[in-house]
Amino acid sequence: MTPPNLDSNYNDIGKNQSDKISNLNKDYKKKPSIIKRFINYYYREETYERSEKQIENEKFLLFSIPFNRWILFPSSLLVQICLGAFYGWSIFNKPIDSYIYNDPLRGKAPITYYITMGIYGLTLLFVGPWLERNGPKKGLLVGGIFYSFAHFFAAIGVYTKQIIIVYIGYGICSGIGNSFTYLSPVSALQKWFPDHKGLASGISVCGLSIGSIIFSQCLIPMLKKFNIVITFIILGSIFLFIIPLQALIFRLPPPPNNNNNNNNNNNNNNNNNNNNNNNNNNNNNNNNNNNNKNNNKNKEIKEEEEELNEIITSNEIINIEILKEPDLHQMSIIESITSYEFRVLYIMFFANGVCSNIISSRLSNFVQDIFYKDANTASMVVAVNSVFNFLGRILFAIISERIGRKESFNIILTLLVVIFWLITKIITDHSYGGFISLIWLYSFLYGGGFGVIPAFLADLFGTKNISTCHAVILTSWNLSGVCGGFIFTGIYDSLRNHYSYKVDNPILYNVNFYWVACVIMVGWFASFLIPVKTKHRLYPPIPNQLLQFTLFNRIFRIIKSKKNTFQLVSKEKENEEWNNYLINYNQSLNIENNINNNNNNNNNNNNNNNNNINNNQINTPTSSSDSNNTKK
Repeated sequence: MTPPNLDSNYNDIGKNQSDKISNLNKDYKKKPSIIKRFINYYYREETYERSEKQIENEKFLLFSIPFNRWILFPSSLLVQICLGAFYGWSIFNKPIDSYIYNDPLRGKAPITYYITMGIYGLTLLFVGPWLERNGPKKGLLVGGIFYSFAHFFAAIGVYTKQIIIVYIGYGICSGIGNSFTYLSPVSALQKWFPDHKGLASGISVCGLSIGSIIFSQCLIPMLKKFNIVITFIILGSIFLFIIPLQALIFRLPPPPNNNNNNNNNNNNNNNNNNNNNNNNNNNNNNNNNNNNKNNNKNKEIKEEEEELNEIITSNEIINIEILKEPDLHQMSIIESITSYEFRVLYIMFFANGVCSNIISSRLSNFVQDIFYKDANTASMVVAVNSVFNFLGRILFAIISERIGRKESFNIILTLLVVIFWLITKIITDHSYGGFISLIWLYSFLYGGGFGVIPAFLADLFGTKNISTCHAVILTSWNLSGVCGGFIFTGIYDSLRNHYSYKVDNPILYNVNFYWVACVIMVGWFASFLIPVKTKHRLYPPIPNQLLQFTLFNRIFRIIKSKKNTFQLVSKEKENEEWNNYLINYNQSLNIENNINNNNNNNNNNNNNNNNNINNNQINTPTSSSDSNNTKK
């Protein structure tokens, strides 16, 4: 028998390995697309940096008046009240169409609202990371200028009778200004009030409802006393004064132990060389002492082992080591907005706002067309509706501190499903009292979702990511509101045009509310599946697992197998698998810490060697000069 050709086998193995390495290198060299590179760059981890002088100056509000965080509450309310004027845009529709086209029913002015909402949604994707890097003061300055000049552009467009200037000037500037101005106080309050997240969440968003109430009562008298052009100029001037003035008040909390850390760093840098020399001298003494200590430790270990054996035999449970859980508040921005929890929350918030634009833009028409009420009654219903929206933002934010954010959304979405299944019966029976009761309850719950969401995001992903997470989650509300409005209008117009239904026919509204109820049911179901605890968010999967979710604090699995496809994890198995996960996590954490310690030790040794080399270089010239002198 001929012996096997070992060289050729080794050559084949080497070629296969080299091919694998070359393929890996090719994959590694493939650059990601421009979009991915832009996302990774723009959503990078970078915080707002301030100088020591700036941090010291921010301790004072004005001159020698010390800054108090509670002043941010009324300041935030003022900012949000100014934004409330935008949500009364429907009041401007007929005056604008009358001024430009001499026809109040032309229907061109309402398009401005949809343009603004579209720009608002797009801008939100960029505002969050920008605020984390630049702070709320710059955010309010930028937002206030854009929002104010939007009204000036609207005045120019109306005065020149160019609707395109209104579309572009007001639509774009107001959309950008709304996004910056809305997010800046919300993110700042979450950072200033980690002990009152719910209260800060409710206060920071409730001003919109107050603003819509105030301006709904003020704009009509202003339009009667002045014309539409002067009204826009007055509003722009008011906002240009109030919002930048509030920007001077807003700031971020000082970094923890800022002064101490700086002083410690300076002292450490100055004393490193002395400490290294002392450590070298102490090492010899420590070695001698360690030998004596080891003997004593061996005796202590034996005694501890005997005690442990006695305790174990008596069936007592001892936690020898405390296992650390991962800190999910240290997640990066990309990790946060791509996580499973964020995707589920996106669906929940989409369902919460799917009917928002429908109610806000058509409530007056509902009251007049379905129930034959006059315009004054409809105006009263709209005003009270804003009051309920305001109460929901405040009360649910406070309630969520007691019962939990997830449980709050469970209640909100459950009641919303009930409302939109009942409202079809109410409309069919033409029950005016029942209708306005359900609509006001809807606004209370819808506002509650807005009041809870900032604190919910801070609980899940930490305050350092609140600006970006809140900005991205608001795109779901923007998307649901715009899509819901367009779908409702499309079905409404189609039924009227094809079947000649009158505006008081219940079928025009019931068909729409059926699909709204179905969308909300999807969000309602998702609200029970979102994991909140660290254990449920990081619970390890098993092989062939298709899906894992948490329901009523129990873990369920769907597995790819012929038997037992749907599994409920028992409490014993749940604790066992989670403990194994924590053990592996802590072991890897210890390895990382050891590597970091070794690297630090190596760096210290290198520094010591460099110091010794420098000392030798300083000493050698003097010795050579002395020898030369002796030769002379």
